[in-house]
Amino acid sequence: MKNVLRDKKIIIGEKYSTEFVNANGVYQDGTVPFCRDKSGKLWAMGGHSHMGDIAMFSGKDFTDMKLVYPITLNFCVGHADYAFDKVRYPEGVKARGSVWPFGLYICPKTNRFFCFFHNETGWNGKGTAYDSIGYCETPHFDSDFRHIGLMHSDDEGQTWTFDRWVVTAEDVCFTERFNPDAGVVRGQKEGVISLGSGDFTFFDDVNGDYIYLIYNIIKVDMLNGVWKSCNTFVARSRKRDDGVMGDFVKYYNGSFCEAGNFGKESPIVENSWHSRVIYSKELGVYIMASSPIVVDNPKIIVADYLQLRTSPNLYEWSQPLDVEKDGKKFGSHYHGLLSYHGEGDANSYSGNKFTLLVGHNGVDVVAYDVEIGE
Repeated sequence: MKNVLRDKKIIIGEKYSTEFVNANGVYQDGTVPFCRDKSGKLWAMGGHSHMGDIAMFSGKDFTDMKLVYPITLNFCVGHADYAFDKVRYPEGVKARGSVWPFGLYICPKTNRFFCFFHNETGWNGKGTAYDSIGYCETPHFDSDFRHIGLMHSDDEGQTWTFDRWVVTAEDVCFTERFNPDAGVVRGQKEGVISLGSGDFTFFDDVNGDYIYLIYNIIKVDMLNGVWKSCNTFVARSRKRDDGVMGDFVKYYNGSFCEAGNFGKESPIVENSWHSRVIYSKELGVYIMASSPIVVDNPKIIVADYLQLRTSPNLYEWSQPLDVEKDGKKFGSHYHGLLSYHGEGDANSYSGNKFTLLVGHNGVDVVAYDVEIGE
């Protein structure tokens, strides 16, 4: 499939600052989610739960977006004995660790805010964190296990209630080498293992009736301490306007047909990190931004530069195009796509310009305006 950007000129503008910065108590680790509410106000969430604050930001668009308040969770995070209202992972293992908010959706009729968040077993477990090998303070070669959770707010993001776990990989969240507390459930066989579904972005498709979670599954060789792959997958849920969030269905073997929890999944792109999507009304295609993965390398896992792909349908994607600025590969660890200055629908853009947010682990997020020229 042709990458329609390959024949275009991609012009990266000059860097400018954002509100998602350490000075505001936000140590962003992942792309920033955006959504408009029923009144037309643009909202965003930044930060995570074990470093600084998770905070809500709002404005008429990206140009005047400001921090409005740090959020409060109506549930605990951290220790496995009390985190997430004691709701276990679907595998039956006690949930633990932190909240990384990567998806924001606001119900168009009720104005209920929904947040989809990334969670890992190996960070902020307050003595109960674990990875593929056993209990840990810091996971060995990032080999802890991921899930995607859901929480909601009825006061414009000030306080949040935990709902449930919405996406779980087919493979369970531990290995035969270490069973955290799952009883007779069999762990993954020691060797090349799956680290579960997470490291995701969110996409509200202006063209259809579904919202999407675009997520990674990392596979590592736990004996040699190297990543073997980090592919991208997709699941969707039908949009509703009654204040309820439906279940997700995974894309597998050519259709959306497998359950969000424990269902099988087929990759839509191989070895791409934190893939984020926007729709170009001008070009009539979806554009994906991501960073490439380096496999079998214990020192470099994510190559911190921007690649762009295009697709007519969200599950068939072109080969990547490396993006350059001033004759050098351009980008970083995380690449967030946004309509130009956040105007209109945050997940699509008209004309030939959109805004790109760039960041790394815990550093200030910066922005660039991008023009697609002839």
